Amino acid sequence: MPVYLRTLGYKIYFWSNEKDEPIHFHITKGDPSENDTKIWVLSNGSFKLANNKGKISKSDLSRIFSIMQSYYYDYLAFWKNYFSDEIKFYE
Repeated sequence: MPVYLRTLGYKIYFWSNEKDEPIHFHITKGDPSENDTKIWVLSNGSFKLANNKGKISKSDLSRIFSIMQSYYYDYLAFWKNYFSDEIKFYE
């Protein structure tokens, strides 16, 4: 489970077995679980909430989206480097 970033008390990560899914990240405050919030990364440089199972507040989600926006291309490179494959986007 690669953790990309820790910010605002949250971990931004993805599961190592999710290679076949479009690029995305999960957000958790504690230990990662299947009930964490999931965010799709879109090809146009934005993000889309897949689910908010982690019940993260709108204000925290907004701040996390803003932070991840500044890391958009770095995150793409992190994902691609980890999986050594072409990136598939949600759409």
